[in-house]
Amino acid sequence: MCAKLIPRVYEALRILADMKLRAHKYLDVGCGYGDITAEVAKTVGAREVYGIDLDKDALESMKNRGFKVFNLDVSKDKIPLSDGSIELVTAFELIEHLLNPDHMLKEVFRILKSGGQFLLSTPNLASWANRIALLLGYQPYNAEISTEIVAGVPWRAYSFAKPSGHIRPYTLRALKELLSYYGFTVVKVKGAPGVNPRCLAFIDKLFSKRAQLARRLVVLARK
Repeated sequence: MCAKLIPRVYEALRILADMKLRAHKYLDVGCGYGDITAEVAKTVGAREVYGIDLDKDALESMKNRGFKVFNLDVSKDKIPLSDGSIELVTAFELIEHLLNPDHMLKEVFRILKSGGQFLLSTPNLASWANRIALLLGYQPYNAEISTEIVAGVPWRAYSFAKPSGHIRPYTLRALKELLSYYGFTVVKVKGAPGVNPRCLAFIDKLFSKRAQLARRLVVLARK
């Protein structure tokens, strides 16, 4: 496993490795340039790898890796794969950006085989940092109120100096309830650190041991 992976990806790969999950056919929703896709594919031994993204340049990079790609909007478009044809779907830091996450969840459930796995990550609205921020009258992180500025937060890192389009913030309880509503069974939940100044890194890592308080949520669910 690559040592340079960001914490949430490391935790996701560790879940797959610890559970010894294998998948012949694998789809990454919101794949970007495919770096994480390739790591997941290697971990599960995937031989057919698909990627979905809105960024056509990113999809060109995916194609150069030998992966099959679809340029579509999972908030509204049907995924062009057959019912029950995929063994693993991932969606890292995607669901919080979607206008219609329900459509995406329905489609993922449709294309997964019975017993297939869905692995996703998302920021945690109820993280320790957000609980403190709200107590002090600040805006919680990853619950953006503007498309121009990150307003009201106590500290701005380089990675969120501008809004990233986070429009659907989730607590762990809400995410589990939503997955259950669409027929998924939550199998594993892990917390992961977020982006922090160095002085808070140790505290964040400590709180990440309890998923309900972690900055990032990593959830594995089964169809």
